Amino acid sequence: MADVYTILYVGDDAALRQRLGEVLPAAGYRLLAVADACAALALMAQQLPDLVLSEVAMPGMGGVELLEALAAQDGELAQLPFILLAAPAERRSPLRGRLSGAGDYLSKPIDFELLLAAVAARVRRRRRGDSLPPPPAVPGRALLLAQVAAARSARATQTLLLVKVDTYLALTMRLAPAEQPLLQQDMLAWLAPLAGGGPVYSWFDGCWALLLSEEAAAQAATVLAQRRTLEAGGGIAYTCSALCIHLDWQAPALRRFEAAMLVESCALHLNFESAGNPRRFIELGHGDYRALQAARHAERYLGQALQSGELTLLFQPRVDLLGGRIVGAEALLRWPHADIGALSPGAFVPAAERSGLATDLDHWVIAQTLEAVTELVSLRPDFILSFNISAQSLGRGVPAFLNAQLQAGRLALAANLEIEVTETSMTYLTAAIEADIAALRALGLKLAVDDFGMGYASLDYLKRLHAEVIKIDRSLVTDITGRSIDARLIAGLIGLGRAMGCVVVAEGVENAAQAALLAELGCRFAQGYHFYRPMPLAELLSLLRSP
Repeated sequence: MADVYTILYVGDDAALRQRLGEVLPAAGYRLLAVADACAALALMAQQLPDLVLSEVAMPGMGGVELLEALAAQDGELAQLPFILLAAPAERRSPLRGRLSGAGDYLSKPIDFELLLAAVAARVRRRRRGDSLPPPPAVPGRALLLAQVAAARSARATQTLLLVKVDTYLALTMRLAPAEQPLLQQDMLAWLAPLAGGGPVYSWFDGCWALLLSEEAAAQAATVLAQRRTLEAGGGIAYTCSALCIHLDWQAPALRRFEAAMLVESCALHLNFESAGNPRRFIELGHGDYRALQAARHAERYLGQALQSGELTLLFQPRVDLLGGRIVGAEALLRWPHADIGALSPGAFVPAAERSGLATDLDHWVIAQTLEAVTELVSLRPDFILSFNISAQSLGRGVPAFLNAQLQAGRLALAANLEIEVTETSMTYLTAAIEADIAALRALGLKLAVDDFGMGYASLDYLKRLHAEVIKIDRSLVTDITGRSIDARLIAGLIGLGRAMGCVVVAEGVENAAQAALLAELGCRFAQGYHFYRPMPLAELLSLLRSP
């Protein structure tokens, strides 16, 4: 019978303990669990596990202190494989833990594929270590992080590459213990030319890191796209995913991050992005760090911004291409005076989802939209004001909430409102959501399909919902005058819209040539910088008052 390895979990994270109780036994391990370090020491005096998984932060003695206590023991206790589990805020403790002998540490939330790979590697080395050839000596991540931190202090520029073997756990399961060092040897030989004479670092089991030479930076994507064949286990093919991180430490947006935290977060990003989607090559540059900075700021201050009135709606007019008359507008959510500069919804709406403020944000947008349309209709009774709803908002009951607001003395405004749902969001529609939308449309409110032509909505969705408006995605409009294929696509979409009785609106019109060609193709309405940029409500009202 094969050995059953015993894993001891030390920590008071009930959810993680439950998940480990599912994952580890399913992989053939026996799990023991205790809530704190003192209980762990008492248990290990009675029975010795094959590996310890310990939380860094625990009441009383923490995970690093437990590791140090075991390292001070004689005999097998001092040799126990040890993996620390750390939240992002606890990143300094694992560095200390590695100096005390921790084999590895994993960031929470836990990637269970990596966890199983790390556990398998550690317990095999413990039980069969004498029969394995010694793996190549590879510097660890602490040395790499020290180099990155030094570059940050010197405001230097670096290009860091993290390379992760796809489906690493499945690959190692196919290798005999004596063959597993061959994978590391193969990876080191493959990556060494990209390092330009510098070292290749071990980041964790199945993942390596290096500082790219200037010459290799342009070649890395091509090199790493290759499939490798390991001359072991009968010849095993494998691929890798990689994250290329361009670090210009002079950039203000980048300098707001500590070196270790940034790189650790990027490694976690690589794990998530490559899970189930292998052979990825991802690059992070200045714009991405700006996005990270915006997301961090939004998560911290969005609630305060909602309360203090820092958010606003801007309005981009919709015009009739036949005469240039303003016939409506799209309400656009903005955070204009954030401490780090103006933020668009792409920066803070995902933060609202993560921080539990999405419903509050939806309700705020609806309240502001209803106030705005009241003023706009007083000047133009036929004015149409559109606003966007995401798939997540649909699932949170936003249509039902809007219905309740209209029923509270504002039914006359329904005919002047238009909900924009992105084409891709339509695939998330349920019968309950469709019923909520149908109730709004029964009041006179219109439904628009936004970003049309770039998503995956089928004609079945369009027929079921009876959308009154389709908005052609700006990416198709951009090259309409220079690329005949785009013009033909738009002509087809306009024809489709007409056949279904829909109003067609083109977005992103930037110049007179685009506007003229759209009109020639039969598109009646458009919006874009050629006509008007998004503007405050007061400015739009002034435009409507002018003759």
